[in-house]
Amino acid sequence: MRLSHFILQNLEPILVEWENFAATLVPASQRADQATLRDHGKKMLETIAADLARPESAHNQAEKSKGHRPATKTAATSHGVERLELGFSLVSAMAEYLTLRASVTRLWQDAHLAKPVSKTANEDIIRFNEAIDQAVSESVDSYSAERDKQTRVFEAILSSSPDLSFTFDMEGRFAYANKALIQLLGRPIDKIVGTNFFDLHFSAAAEMQSHIQQVIASKQPFRGDIPYTPPGREVEFFDFVLAPVLTNEGKVEAVAGTARNITNRKISENRNWQKANYDLLTGLPNRRLFADRLNESVKHTGRTGAQIALLFIDLDHFKEANDRFGHDAGDILLRLVADRIRSCVRAIDTVARLGGDEFTVILQDLIDNPHVDIVAKKILAPQ
Repeated sequence: MRLSHFILQNLEPILVEWENFAATLVPASQRADQATLRDHGKKMLETIAADLARPESAHNQAEKSKGHRPATKTAATSHGVERLELGFSLVSAMAEYLTLRASVTRLWQDAHLAKPVSKTANEDIIRFNEAIDQAVSESVDSYSAERDKQTRVFEAILSSSPDLSFTFDMEGRFAYANKALIQLLGRPIDKIVGTNFFDLHFSAAAEMQSHIQQVIASKQPFRGDIPYTPPGREVEFFDFVLAPVLTNEGKVEAVAGTARNITNRKISENRNWQKANYDLLTGLPNRRLFADRLNESVKHTGRTGAQIALLFIDLDHFKEANDRFGHDAGDILLRLVADRIRSCVRAIDTVARLGGDEFTVILQDLIDNPHVDIVAKKILAPQ
C-alpha cells in the first residue's frame, strides 16, 4: 500500500495519536479546542497525502531540494496564519507538524514490521518527510510574515495616535516609545529606550517607578495622573494607565502603558473648582470652602488639643455707602476690606467672605488667647 493511501485510510488512529502526542508538547494555553485541532490536523494530512499521490518528476525533486516552492497559497501557509491568530507561539505551531511526522512515521513502521520494506515504501517515507519539511517551512514563513505585518500595523496605529504609548522592562526602564512620546520628550528613541524616569528628570520619577513595581507585584493595572514640563513649555498633565504584560504561564514579562494629555481638562476643572469655592470679587474662600476649612480645623483641634478662634466681621453702614456711591465703589470697598483682613493674619489662618459685607476669620493653632485680641485690634485699627 502506498503511504498516501495509508494516511487516508488511517486518519482516525493517526489523529488520535497526534492529539495525544501534541498535548505533551503544546502548552495547554496554546491548544485549540478539540474540534478545531482535529479539523486542522485532517486538512494537513489530506494535503500531504494528495502531494504524495502525485507523480514527482526529476525536475520537481530538484526544485524541492533547492527549497523552491509553488507561489500558490497552501494548507501550510494557512496553518501559520491561523496559529498566530489563535495565539500560538511559533514553537508550538511547528510542534504540531513535528508530532504529526512522528505519529505517521511510527504507525507506518508498525504496519511494515512483518514485511520487507520495499523501495517504493522507502521512497514514500522520504517524500513524506520532504512534504513535512516543506510544510513546516511554508508555515514558518506565513507565521512570520503575518506577525511582521501585525507589528507594522500596530506600529502605524501607535505612531498616528496623539496619545502616548510605551512599555517598560522589569527594571522599570523604557523598552518602547511611540512617536507622540518621542516628540514630547524631545529626544530620539535611542536616547529613551533603556532609561527610566530618573534618567529623564521627571519631577514624579520616584512615584512613577513605584507604580511600575506595584503593577509587576500585583499583576493588576494602575491608573493615575502625572504632571510633566516638556522642554521649553509650561507644565502639562497626563492621565495614564499601566498594565502588566503576562506570559502564557501568567508571569509578568513587561509593563505596557498609555497616557493622554488632560491639561485642558485640568485647567477647566481647576477653574470650576475655583468658582465653586472662592468668592469671585475678593478672591477669598466662600461660604462652602469656609465650612470645609472650619470642619477640618475642628477635627485638627480634637486630634492635637490646639485651640482655634473664630471671628465674624461685618461692615457698619455698608448698605448706605453702597447706595450713595454705587455698586462699583462698594465692590472696591469690599476688596480693600478683604486685603486688610488678609494682611492681619498668618498664612495658616483662613479669611473667608460669607456674602454681602460679612467676613469670617479662622485663627489656627493658637498658643495663647491674647493673640486673638491682637489680631482683632489690628483689623479694626484706623489707618
